[in-house]
Amino acid sequence: MIEKTRKRFSGYPPFEKDAVRIVARIAPRDIAAFCRMMDLYEGVAFVRTEDPRKALLEFWVSPSFTADFREIFAALRTEIPMEIIEGEL
Repeated sequence: MIEKTRKRFSGYPPFEKDAVRIVARIAPRDIAAFCRMMDLYEGVAFVRTEDPRKALLEFWVSPSFTADFREIFAALRTEIPMEIIEGEL
């Protein structure tokens, strides 16, 4: 049963064609704290760690929340150094 569940979610997120994809690099030690902060802004962006060794975070942002995401990202960037390496804000 567990194996079937994993396969079912392997293509997550299902909204990728409608969302804006942004990839950012962040210090590995800051990933957990940053993800917890982004969770406070529920619904603005789906965040996942694309590659923990390279410290790459992937954001899937709804087009209707891109302005909000820009503001949140800019504010968090003052506390946690990061750079966008793919996509645009």
